[in-house]
Amino acid sequence: MKKQSTVLKYIGLLIGLVLIFIPLFYTVISAFKETKQITRDFLGMPAPFIGENFTRLLDDGISQYFQNSVVITVGSVVLITIFVPMAAYSIARNISRKKAFGIMYSLLILGIFVPFQVIMIPITSLMSKMGLSNIPGLIILYLAYAIPQTLFLYVGFIKNTIPEEIDEAAEIDGAGKLRTYFQIIFPLMKPMHATTLIINALWIWNDFLLPLLILNKDSSNWSLPLFQYNYSGQYFNDFGPSFASYVVGIVVILIVYLIFQKNIISGMTNGSVK
Repeated sequence: MKKQSTVLKYIGLLIGLVLIFIPLFYTVISAFKETKQITRDFLGMPAPFIGENFTRLLDDGISQYFQNSVVITVGSVVLITIFVPMAAYSIARNISRKKAFGIMYSLLILGIFVPFQVIMIPITSLMSKMGLSNIPGLIILYLAYAIPQTLFLYVGFIKNTIPEEIDEAAEIDGAGKLRTYFQIIFPLMKPMHATTLIINALWIWNDFLLPLLILNKDSSNWSLPLFQYNYSGQYFNDFGPSFASYVVGIVVILIVYLIFQKNIISGMTNGSVK
C-alpha cells in the first residue's frame, strides 16, 4: 500500500512538471522563431534560430519598462524586508503580554481575507487624489498590501524558531532593543527573508492589475507586464516579439529564484539556536 502511494505521488509530480515545463519550453523556443513559422508550425523547433525578435524589443523601448519593473520590485521588496520584520518582532515578543499587540496583529492580518476587488476603486481614487499615481506611489502601495501575509509569516517564524532567551542573553550583555534586533534577531530571520523575498518579488514582478490602475495614465511609467499587454495588442499578429518579451520577464525572476532557493530549502538551520 505504501509503495502504491509513493508511485502515485511520483506520477502526480511528473504530471505537474509536464504541465509547467512544456508551455515554458514552447514559449522560449517561439521567441527565436519568425511569426510565420509560429503560425505554421507552433510545435516545431526554430529553423533557423533568430534573434531579431529581441532586437525589435530593444528598438521599441523595452529597456525603459524593464528598468521600471526593476525599480518597482527592488524598491518594494527592500521596504517590505526593512519594515515588516521590525513590526513582526515587536508583535511576536509582546502579543502574549499586552492585549493591544494582539488586537493590532489581528487587525493587520485581516487584510489577507479582503478581496482586492473590494478595495480596488477606493485605492485608485485615493492614490490619484494624493498625487501618487506614479512609481513611488505604487511601491508604497505594494508595501501596504504585502503587510498582512508577510507579517503573518514573520510572526510565526519568530515565535516558533527564535526563543526569547536570546533577547535575555543580549540584554544581560548590555545590548539594547535596537542592537539586539539588528545584530542578532534580523540575521537569524534569514530563511524567512529569502522566503518572503521570493514570494513578494514573484508577485510584484508579474503583477498586472495594480500597475494598470496606478500607472496607466503615463506610458513612460509602465511596468514590464503593462508593456507586454500593450505590445501584444499593438503587434497582435506578430507573435515573435511578443514571445520574446515573455522570455525577458521570465528569465529575471527565474534567476532570483535560483539564487535564493538554497536559503528556503536548507536555510532553516541558519536560524537555529546552537
